[in-house]
Formats: sequence, C-alpha cells, structure tokens
Amino acid sequence: MSGGITYVLDLDPARVNREMVELEALDADDLHWLRAAIDKHVRWTGSTVGASILADWPRRSRHFTKVMPTDYKRVLQATRLAKSEGRDVDAAIMEAANG
Repeated sequence: MSGGITYVLDLDPARVNREMVELEALDADDLHWLRAAIDKHVRWTGSTVGASILADWPRRSRHFTKVMPTDYKRVLQATRLAKSEGRDVDAAIMEAANG
C-alpha cells in the first residue's frame, strides 16, 4: 500500500496492522467507484474473477472492506476542513502530516 485507499475482498482483520490503517465499510461513493473500477478491469483484461463479482454484485459487494491508512485519512480530513474554512490547503496538509 502506498498511502492510498485499498478495497479488499474477504479481508481477514486479524492480518491487519491496526496501528497503520483503519477498516471501514464502503459507502455509496466507494461502491460506485469500486464497481466502475472492476468493470473497467474486466473489459481490459477479460478477468473471470472480476466478471463473477459483477454478476453477483449485490451480494459480493458486501464482502469488500475499505482499508484506509490513518495518515492518509488525516490528510484528507485536513484538506476538506481547510477548503470549507477557506484556509491554505497546503499548510493544512503539512500540519496534518507532521502531527
């Protein structure tokens, strides 16, 4: 993982370093993005695994977990807050990144 969000199918929470990441349920935006990403993957690669996930999307989508690095989440939250308050986004990111 490189600092971004990951979506994992059938995640085993016991194998996760909870000091580095948070596990979250997918919201509607996540589900929309993930379905589109899997669809694109299937079209580009012919993936039978991806196709089987899409064929049973209502059930299979509930088996995904969002893995969010804690540092990345803090930066995203600081960015949203700075924008909503009209503050300098870069300064807010530096504050969040440096704790």
